[in-house]
Amino acid sequence: MKKFQSLLLATFVIALVASITFMPSKANSSGPLKKALPSASMPDSVHKIFEKSCMDCHATGGNGMAEGRVNFSKWDTYKPEKQADKAKAICKVMTKGSMPPKGFCKSHPDAVPTQAGINVICKWAESLNK
Repeated sequence: MKKFQSLLLATFVIALVASITFMPSKANSSGPLKKALPSASMPDSVHKIFEKSCMDCHATGGNGMAEGRVNFSKWDTYKPEKQADKAKAICKVMTKGSMPPKGFCKSHPDAVPTQAGINVICKWAESLNK
């Protein structure tokens, strides 16, 4: 019985990781992806980078787990302190190279943010902490 439970759990974990890693882009689907509009707290230059590299997963209709971390469709509903915390976290994961995920980068090489783009995001994130 314990082996069966372990096998079931392992199968679930593998399926979950595979679905996240190899999730197709929502940009070309007919699904209800709701793109976020630029806001006063997000300059157009930052919004363009997020739209190109992040919003396929991090917007309403994207990946559920990703939306749970940050949902750019709801960015304006976040309090300024939360926006600053999220922006700082985004800078950190993009600088480390853990976002966008490797599977997404492999299947969407044009969506990988440049170092210059990451620098723009980090500079913006720093400005929110003031």
